[in-house]
Amino acid sequence: MRNNNFTGHRVDTGSLPRITGSRRDAEIWKFKINDWFKREGITTDENKFSYTITAVEDNIVRILMEKEKEVNRALTLDECVKLIKKKYWRENLKEDKLSQLKKIIITPNENLYDQLDFNYKSYISVIDYENALRQRGRIYEMVAMADVDNLEDACRLAEKFESIINKS
Repeated sequence: MRNNNFTGHRVDTGSLPRITGSRRDAEIWKFKINDWFKREGITTDENKFSYTITAVEDNIVRILMEKEKEVNRALTLDECVKLIKKKYWRENLKEDKLSQLKKIIITPNENLYDQLDFNYKSYISVIDYENALRQRGRIYEMVAMADVDNLEDACRLAEKFESIINKS
């Protein structure tokens, strides 16, 4: 038990449920932290919000604090959970898109890599491109054996090998 400035009485913050890393299910976390609030006698929205801020990752803290400032009051747990879900949904959506992009089968004469935003290009490696080429066996073997260091070179080689194969 630790003395806590939020409530003025001793609260076991060591058992405070946290939502971090791979434990990002906001609904389960909401259930756990609500139970913790009841056990610790935390009843006001202001105190609940203070502990919620303690229980989340820094990038979520910023979002919650900005919203608190916008509405000029402590957020309820439901409002916090809604914002947390929105943030993690966006992150998962971005990861899903990237995963799908990496699985795309590159078709001849269509260099999708060149159409990507610069920030996304850094997420795709030569190995990802090689994996996309696996469906086109001979070209994949040639690019894989060429031992290139960057994706631009891998794309150029694949296009070159594609045109050579198509001409023969």
